[in-house]
Amino acid sequence: MKRHYIFASHGSFAAGIRQSVELILGEQPHLHVLCAYVDENDDLTCQVDSLMAAFTPQDELIVITDIFAGSVNNEFIRYLHRPNFHLLAGLNLPLVIEMLIASPDEPAIALINEALSNARAGMQYCNQTISSASCVDKDF
Repeated sequence: MKRHYIFASHGSFAAGIRQSVELILGEQPHLHVLCAYVDENDDLTCQVDSLMAAFTPQDELIVITDIFAGSVNNEFIRYLHRPNFHLLAGLNLPLVIEMLIASPDEPAIALINEALSNARAGMQYCNQTISSASCVDKDF
């Protein structure tokens, strides 16, 4: 079973995330992107179906979309019944880097849960975080 990642977004956000990932980690041949609504003539359902047809049922797919319950996410929800298919929402750089640097042998569900937890912890309101850290430093 081969693991593939699909980044999917409204506009070119997914392509930008891929570009940033490859700048940091190097080329990622198992990473695919879907940028919806870039060309007004593209049909989102057809784009998703065409992309999904490129994979075998034995391939493991981790799809990360930009917005939960947005049109892009909703199109992939149709594939939740597919074996080895995992759908996440909230595409962001820390999340995908965490997933891509993990061992390819790590089970997908464990990988996803750990990456989601770490990505959430990495979101900070820096004004408050730095201010709190400064207060602690002054106490010593």
